[in-house]
Amino acid sequence: MALVKCKECGEEVSNKAKSCPKCGAKAPKKTSLLTWLVLILIILGVYVSGQSTDRTAKPPSKVSSSEKNETIKSEKVKKVTPPKPVWVTSVSKDEMTGKFTAFAHSPISYPSKKMGFPYHDVNSWMGVGCDADNEWVYLGFNDSPNLSKDTTESGYNLLKTRIKWDDNVEDVSLTQDWGAKFLHFKDDSVVSSKIAASSSALVELQWHGEQPTYFKYSLSGSSKAISEIRGKCSKNK
Repeated sequence: MALVKCKECGEEVSNKAKSCPKCGAKAPKKTSLLTWLVLILIILGVYVSGQSTDRTAKPPSKVSSSEKNETIKSEKVKKVTPPKPVWVTSVSKDEMTGKFTAFAHSPISYPSKKMGFPYHDVNSWMGVGCDADNEWVYLGFNDSPNLSKDTTESGYNLLKTRIKWDDNVEDVSLTQDWGAKFLHFKDDSVVSSKIAASSSALVELQWHGEQPTYFKYSLSGSSKAISEIRGKCSKNK
């Protein structure tokens, strides 16, 4: 048992007494545990409701003009297409003779329709080569072309076929040394001028056992590349 002071007269009274024995004042009612739990739940409910209302009523944050510009720029960057492959140049020098040679050639080209075995992996490129005295135009291949409809000459085969410069179709003569991986144009100066003035070249070739095969060569950057190797060959005369 514990003693507490009466709120009316200040006399010490047992905490179990229903009233003060001196003044008769009744003891205050105690708050039960259940009442406290109910009050706590009500307070929590009011707090949670207030928080959800704040989140719902809060307007979306504004996007600044600079952020919008950055977003637009990033979208434009994604839409930019990569540049097309262009002609490249290379040089070589014979260590024994000191002879200097320069080359300009197109990106790799594949047949418009894939050929059967053993020609299924054939690829090609168009090129221009020069040294101190000469300039020549050729078609290079990763494997020796096995062509039909050609004429056998002394040490080489002569091939007459067609070439399409952009939209203009012309007849052209090519030579192939026996077993070589290169076809050389006979009219080098005319062909090199056509290369520099055109955007593409389509060449028709006939492989043994195949339908006519077509290689399309991109001529993008060819004029600049050819001028570059001519300058290098001229300096090494």
